[in-house]
Amino acid sequence: MEETTVLIVGAGPSGLALGALLGRMNIKVVILEKDAEVCEDPRGIVVNGDAVRISYQIGIGEGLTKRIGKDIGVLNFHRGNFRTSPFMTFDINIDWAEQSVSNNVTQFQPNYEREIRALLKEFPTCELRTSCEVIGREEKGDHSIIEYLDRDGTRKLIRTSWLVGADGKRGVVRKKFLEPEGIRQVESDWTYVGTWVAANLHITTPTPKSHPEFPLWKLGYTPEQVHDLFWPSGFHFCNYSERPAVSGRFGPPGSGFWRHEYSVEPTDSTDNVESQFWDLFGSWLVIPGHKLSRALKKTAVEFPRDCIKLLRCRPFTFAVKVVNEWYCRKTILIGDAAHVFPPFGGQGIATGIRDAQGLSWRLAMMSRVGISKEVEQKILLGWSQERRHAWKAAMRATKLNGSIVNLRSFFGGLLYRISMRALWWFPWIARYRTRQAFKDKLIYTRQTCPDGFFLESADGGQKVAQVWVRRAGEEPKLSDSAFIRDMSHISLLVVVRNAREVDPAEVAETLAAAALPETIITMDDVTYYHINGSGQDIDIDTKAGGEVYQPCNAEELTREGITPIQGYNYTAVQDRLASSAKFVLLRPDFFVHSVASDADGLLKNLKEVGAYFK
Repeated sequence: MEETTVLIVGAGPSGLALGALLGRMNIKVVILEKDAEVCEDPRGIVVNGDAVRISYQIGIGEGLTKRIGKDIGVLNFHRGNFRTSPFMTFDINIDWAEQSVSNNVTQFQPNYEREIRALLKEFPTCELRTSCEVIGREEKGDHSIIEYLDRDGTRKLIRTSWLVGADGKRGVVRKKFLEPEGIRQVESDWTYVGTWVAANLHITTPTPKSHPEFPLWKLGYTPEQVHDLFWPSGFHFCNYSERPAVSGRFGPPGSGFWRHEYSVEPTDSTDNVESQFWDLFGSWLVIPGHKLSRALKKTAVEFPRDCIKLLRCRPFTFAVKVVNEWYCRKTILIGDAAHVFPPFGGQGIATGIRDAQGLSWRLAMMSRVGISKEVEQKILLGWSQERRHAWKAAMRATKLNGSIVNLRSFFGGLLYRISMRALWWFPWIARYRTRQAFKDKLIYTRQTCPDGFFLESADGGQKVAQVWVRRAGEEPKLSDSAFIRDMSHISLLVVVRNAREVDPAEVAETLAAAALPETIITMDDVTYYHINGSGQDIDIDTKAGGEVYQPCNAEELTREGITPIQGYNYTAVQDRLASSAKFVLLRPDFFVHSVASDADGLLKNLKEVGAYFK
């Protein structure tokens, strides 16, 4: 019988992300996808926060703002449609999360999936099989036998150590295999159920040749200016008391895609949704002529309807739900199979990608370290606690946006808008609120994640920042790829303030004294991070193993032809650490396991790592 270490059901973003990460760690993985081709319907349109950073770890980061999507730019909150002045804006071009890459990308999901599918072909241990429908599971101790039909309808069996359901909220893994065991999606702390219409449009820009009678040519407008006038950049949350809406561009630069979503009210009929859409959205495409020129004061300028193609327009019922359990023995749920969100925060895809990253290195370690069933369940319990805590953080972000968009009270909404307009008169307040809203605040604690893999008493549970770094004589690179060179291992970051104070032999002796398996950490996982280095002031003997890096400031990056993100902070890594921090144990998912100021503290933390896997 065919065997694999991990079997993933579903080739959406979370399933593909998990497969690619496991492939990078040389873990044998098979992905079974029911459909033959990538679904061309762009469902989720946002990858945000550290999901962007994880996309770089997956290996598709370079394509995010070229072939897959582009920076969102600015979030705008309006009273009425997006032609009214916003009462509140959030500029998210700035690196509030201190990760040195885009914080929010509006993406074309089919391209996101295609990029990962192409990447999977580079990993000999990873295989994607399409047109394969899973129909059965038989658990046998430490493995499961999965039955599926291949593209020819032939019944096949495959043995797997781990089964992961990434097949959506109606997928077979939860619905057929786990719900009989009592695992189901349940309502969260925030109860929300609503039906919205989601419409995808493709916009073709008119030109003087294609539309010679269009009135704005006489005013000197270019086709690009016409497009930007009628389809403004950024993303727009529209607080209509009668019918809230969300609207904005998505997809790669110049792709012409636009998403418009609006609420379905109790008195609405959904018999003819497309007709209703045009009745509601048509007025958004008209600009009174007097706002553009005195010459047009008695006319209205409408964007040519024949330049708009309605790709999809149908209602969806959204809810906030999460599974009561994330796993059952060796069957695990991630992505929409585990949780669902309303559309207000763009958290669906991002949370699934985070699920995949946090699970991937744990599966790799559990497959190689050699641990008992009890320890396996403890590790999965810790993962599920961390994921639930992170899911709650994503839910709160969704709730915040949703509460603003869905303000139905006239006086309550009026008071809120007046307050926000007053606050936004003061730029420093606007910057502070934006920073607080979008900085990476996710921290694990023993209260929220009692079985998580971190030491809160040793400053663990926070996330390490990402900056640009370089080795002497080499080009700059992002620090995640420098610090975490083996994604199936724990990494050791040695913070160097003075090279004379660092003794690689002491580091090697400490790792040897900890006696951890080489499947967890070796000297090759050590990075000496010289935060005060100048390119020549790096004199660290790494014969025992490890590599030496130093941070790159914005001026240095510019000289190298790299444009740093706005607000780039090259000291972000050390800024998050105590001034006494010297030895930082890093998990592959960017979280700090523990921090120590000396070798004795490092040894203690390493022994805690060993104890976690016993």
